[in-house]
Amino acid sequence: MGPKDLVSTAQVAIVVPTTARQVFTQDEEISLRHVEHFLSAYPRYFVAPEGSSPTRAGFAVEHFPTRYFGSARAHNLLLLSEEFFARFRSYKYILHYHLDALVFSDRLAQWCETDLDLIGAPWLRCDDSPWVDRARVGNGGFTLMKVESHLNVLRSTRLSIDPDEYWEELCRVIPPHHRWLQLPRKYLKRLGIFNNVRWETRWWSSNGPMAADYFWADRAVRYWPEFRVASLEQGLEFAFEVAPRLCFELNHRRLPFGCHAWTRYDRAFWEPHLLGDATTRPTRIDLHKVASLL
Repeated sequence: MGPKDLVSTAQVAIVVPTTARQVFTQDEEISLRHVEHFLSAYPRYFVAPEGSSPTRAGFAVEHFPTRYFGSARAHNLLLLSEEFFARFRSYKYILHYHLDALVFSDRLAQWCETDLDLIGAPWLRCDDSPWVDRARVGNGGFTLMKVESHLNVLRSTRLSIDPDEYWEELCRVIPPHHRWLQLPRKYLKRLGIFNNVRWETRWWSSNGPMAADYFWADRAVRYWPEFRVASLEQGLEFAFEVAPRLCFELNHRRLPFGCHAWTRYDRAFWEPHLLGDATTRPTRIDLHKVASLL
């Protein structure tokens, strides 16, 4: 029984974005090996550009327009599109799993039981991420996302900002003698087309490689007040990204459910936990070995 057969009963699907390349790199193969080993019981999908056909046992393919692929901006567009989440509306959750992610156990159903809307690796203020202004869950490369809640945000009719509040904030930063030039903006903000979720997601999609992550972590609640993002503590238990050794200490010296960007941030920390190839017995996670790396 393949992923399509499980669509009506499965609570969660694993969604793996790919590119037009037909061959996976060695590190991508390791990431796939982990999801295949630990999460083989769940339906798995490649998200691929139209015209591309990645083939792998156990994976179905969902094709999307090519405008959603090929750059960070394009990927932002995908993750801020109703089209993406609507494609998986038969599931309660999707596990968004980039090809530089790892998973270390089958605790996926347990995380779905939290009923949170967004769970991902935390951003921490550290040498790996000096741009972080406050520690919080935010990274999108290994993320559990509740489909209906994300659709509720993208279909919201709420204004992005109160027009009067917007004008007050603008007046604080522009000289009084220039304000008359900005008057059209004051009244345009009263029109939904210039002050709604579609307007904001278009803006975010072109503002940096992690713009979609920022939107879902920080802005989604403005459009759907019930939208719940995991706490920092829950995020650390769920996944690490930056500063994995620091995360390990903050998580009471325990490995998380998974991680993102393992090849970028302190690869040596993760190497003792990588699964071998199909002919190799899976590496056993040895916490004493981890401690020796610290």
